[in-house]
Parts: sequence; structure tokens; C-alpha cells
Amino acid sequence: MLSLRNPFVVDLRAIALMRMGIGALILADLLIRAPDLAVFLSDSGVWPRDVSMAYLGSERWSLYWISGHWLWSLLLFLCAGFFAICLLCGMRTRLATLMSFILLASLHNRAPLLLQGGDNLLLMLLFWGLFLPWGERFSFDAAMTREPRYQNRLFSAGGVALLLQIMSVYFFSAFLKNGAAWGSEGTGIYYALSNKQFTIGLASFWNDWLWLNKPLTHYVWWLELVGPLLAFSPLFFTQARLLVFFCFVTLEIGFLFNLSVGLFPFISIVSLLALLPTAALDRVFAPRRPVSSSLVMYYDRDCGFCVKTCYWLAYLLGLKSVTSIQPAQDHPEVGPLLEREFSWVLETADGSRYLRWQAIVVLLQHSPRAAWLARPLSLLGGAGDRLYHWIGNHRRQFGRVTALALPWRERYPRQGWVLQGVAALFAGGILWWNISTIPQWDYIHGVHTGLPSSRVSYPETLRTVKNVLRLDQKWNMFAPYPDRSDDWYFIPGITVGGDMVDVLRQKDGMPDWGQPDDYYPRPAFLLDYRWRKYLTRIGYRSNSRYRGEYGSWVCRTWNESRRGEQRLEAFNIYLFRKPTPAPGAADEPPTRRIRLWRHHCLDADRLGEDRVEKRLAQESGW
Repeated sequence: MLSLRNPFVVDLRAIALMRMGIGALILADLLIRAPDLAVFLSDSGVWPRDVSMAYLGSERWSLYWISGHWLWSLLLFLCAGFFAICLLCGMRTRLATLMSFILLASLHNRAPLLLQGGDNLLLMLLFWGLFLPWGERFSFDAAMTREPRYQNRLFSAGGVALLLQIMSVYFFSAFLKNGAAWGSEGTGIYYALSNKQFTIGLASFWNDWLWLNKPLTHYVWWLELVGPLLAFSPLFFTQARLLVFFCFVTLEIGFLFNLSVGLFPFISIVSLLALLPTAALDRVFAPRRPVSSSLVMYYDRDCGFCVKTCYWLAYLLGLKSVTSIQPAQDHPEVGPLLEREFSWVLETADGSRYLRWQAIVVLLQHSPRAAWLARPLSLLGGAGDRLYHWIGNHRRQFGRVTALALPWRERYPRQGWVLQGVAALFAGGILWWNISTIPQWDYIHGVHTGLPSSRVSYPETLRTVKNVLRLDQKWNMFAPYPDRSDDWYFIPGITVGGDMVDVLRQKDGMPDWGQPDDYYPRPAFLLDYRWRKYLTRIGYRSNSRYRGEYGSWVCRTWNESRRGEQRLEAFNIYLFRKPTPAPGAADEPPTRRIRLWRHHCLDADRLGEDRVEKRLAQESGW
């Protein structure tokens, strides 16, 4: 007999895994941004505070606006990293979530030209985490909870909002992909894989395999449309969820092997963890081997840090149900042993007792989760004992820290009806916003729907709330169709001594104006996509007034390290646009050259000389 299941239930373990992934992704994002911290997040870089504030308007805010010095940005980076670690480990999870959201929103507002859809998704996942008990599993907070919630299934407004958010990324993306490339032509994947500034790995091998990428184009569109609907199916709930999870994760893995789009695929995969159903997680987290023996951990009664450490180990190693934790002073033999050896004591079922580092190794051997760690850690031997003694000698200091960071709780804080009501209101508002981003409803994928053609309006009051909290989203990657041209920058400069230089890559010598292998100053899989976003956006006509900030930064950074005739005098910014030929076309369309900007480092009144273009005409004949 078929049974109906509530499709809006989330599993506490699933959202805990997502929380850990988000913490790790914030750390990764900070590390990726770090090499260019002063470039994008200080007044001496390409995007000073006054430009940032004027660009965003009065409804935005940022802690990075307090000071324009790179040291202030570094301090905020370190704070963000600290709270990301807390989020990852589940320490003071609710506070860590709030602070991570504030710091990430501040970072996004400080340098909006660097952002992509994955950044918006990461921030939205943090926002919905404020309404979820995602620290109730796989966390230090959970280890400090005396009365845990034994039910893993959770139905709440926050959970509903989270699931709607995750599926909105794909569902509304399908509606925004309304170009013929995703419909009648079936060339969406062909054009996406033909843009060399995005493509990596396998893309060059199969971008022109029309027999494969044409049906895959239709598959991607229909998956984005139907997958979210299937995810909320009350029938065959577990099977449907696992199918949707598998299809979307494989789609994101395909992006990883073919497209350089930064952390977006990783963020999407982490978000999809929330879809995992309870039945599947019960099998994943079932003990791999039975725990057949009971253990007793003895600790020093006068050491609060010691008892907490015992509870952490029992919880994290999956031994809580078979471990008794007792003060050593209550046992006539173990108490003197602890005092004499200055060590905790682990007693196994056969009565054997172990001390110091050896006790940790034996505990790991009994763990159903981490037995594989016992062998390598046993090799530490005396070094392990020295580490144990160092921790023991500083246990009072650790105790004071953990008293604040990891207090005991009778039960994990529940999400009250007021908080859930707020989550429901925000969920409705964000769903409304996503609907309003669809430009037309009368024709979808070439089919006439009979709906009005006009865009759904969004109230200004709600727009203000969305802007203040930075709940921005529009899931238009490769929408309405992928770019049909391959663009790259060519930024030649000339020094005071008359030598040509490559300004984009900050190196001497005549730059090659042909299509490059490395498009941006940091040609790496994860380091270049911020530069790509920035340079692409200042290339827009609407952002042309910000090119001067880039020019001033180039002149400063170049001339700070060079003297005399090696100083940069002027440079030009050119955009080369190479149209992608239609599938099967015999001839390639001609490449266009567009001069976007001229900049003189020493005297703006001399721009009319245009020594750069004159020299290029001599050298290259254009």
C-alpha cells in the first residue's frame, strides 16, 4: 500500500552536514580572496569605500566601510574565519551563524562587482540557518546537551524555507533559460562549453559533440524544471529525494570538470545535502561494526574541562551509549591512580586500565566511527604523552575558555513559534521575489501557457527589506542563453622609456593580443574567477565610470616598484570579442576589437597623444 510522506521534513543530520560544509566553504572563500584582499577591500585598491557606498546606495551596509585600511579588512577576515570554524565544529552554533551571516553580508556589500550566484546562495543558506537547529547534530554543542532530541525528523517553517530556497535555484533558472539555445536549437551546452574563459578540463574534448550535448541541453532544462517538483513528491518520498539528489549532484560535478565558475558547484552540492531523507541517513550512519563492550572514563572531579572532554570524545566517537563517565575520586582504586599518574583513566570491559595517550588510542580502537585513526596515532608514543601533559598543565585555562564557549545545556534551544513565523514570512517574500524575476509567463520553453505576459511586480517595502538584509538572488546562470562570443582583455601599456608592457599580467614585454590561455591576473582554477567578474563588469557601459579606479590602481602598483624610465606612463584597455560559430559552421566570424579605456598615469591632459595605440600600429600593424 502506498503511503504519503510530508515532503517538507528535513533531517537534523542532513542540515548538520550542510552546516559543516558551509563553514568549510566560508573558510575556502576567505582563502581564495586573501591574495587580493588589499586590491578589492581597501581604499588603496580598485574599489575604494566611497565608490562602494555610492554604487550600492543607502539601503546597504558593511562593516568593511568602517575603515579603508587593509588591516581592518584583515581583522574582519580573521573574525569571519574564527566564526566559520565555530560553525564547522558546532560551537555556539547560533551565535556563529549570526556572526557569519553579518560578516559575509558585509563582505558582499563591500565588493559587489566580484559576486556571482554562488555567493548569493551561500549567504541565503546562512540566513535560513538562523531559523534552524542545525547545531543539534555533529557538533560540540550537541555533546554538551544532557537531554538530546532523539527524533531526527524536523518539520518547521525554517526547514520549509530552506528546501524552497535550494530548489528555487534550479526551478527559476529553468524559467529564466527562455532562449532558443535551451529550447528549439538545443545548443545551450555547446555555447557554454565554447567560451574559453570559462571552460576547463574536459570541455574542449566534447563541446562540439552535438549528438551528445544537444540531448544533454534538453536534459538539463527539464531536470531544472521537473527535479524540484519531484523533490516535493509525497509519494515514493525516499526514492524521489535520492533520485533528485543524485541528478543534481552529478550535474554540479559536471560543472566542476568542465567550467571554471569558482565555488558555485561546491556551494550547490553542500546545499543539496539538506535533501537527504532520514531513511538513507539511517543506513549511512548505522554503526559499521557493533560496539560490544562497555567503557568507563574516569576524570578529575575538580576539572570542569576534563569532564567536558570525556563527553566530547564519547559523543564524537559514537560511544555515548556504551560509555560511563565518572569522577575518579568516587572509586577507591582509580582515585589514587589518577592522583599518582596525573592522568585520566580509561577502563575497558575486561577490567584493563589505560592512561594518558594510550587511553586515547584504546578509546579510538573501540569507536565505530574512528577506529582507523587508532593505528597512526599509536605511532606518536612519547610525543602523544607530551601533548597530553601539555594540555593537562593548561587545563585551567582551557576550562575558562570552554566555560564561555561550550556551556552545559539541559536541551538544545528550540525554534519558537515567533521565530518560525518570521521564517514563514521571509520564505513567502523570497518566493515572491523569485517569481518577480521571471520576465515573461506567456511563453515558456516555446510553449504558450495562456498566462499574462507581464512581469509580476514586487512591493517596494519588501524590496527595501530584501536589500537591507542582502537577500539578493536571481538564478540566471547561462540565461536566457549562454554568451555566443568569447571575450578577452588586452591591456598594453607603455613606459616612460618607450617600452611596451603587459599591464593585465603586470609583466614587461610586448603583450600578445591573440586569444590567451590565461585570461586574468591570477590564472588558476579558483583564483581567477573574482578577477573575471570584476573585469567583466567594469567592461559594461553602465560601469564605465569605474574604469578610472582600476587605472589609478594599476599606475600606483606598477610605479611603486619601478623607477625612472621603467615607470608606466599610459595604457589602453581593449576588449576582443570573438563570436562563437554556429554548430557545424565552416567559417569562423571575424574577431572585433573594442577600445574601452585610455589611461595616462602621469598627465591626463596627454591622453590625446595615445602613444600606446601609435606604438601598437607600428608593432602589430593594426
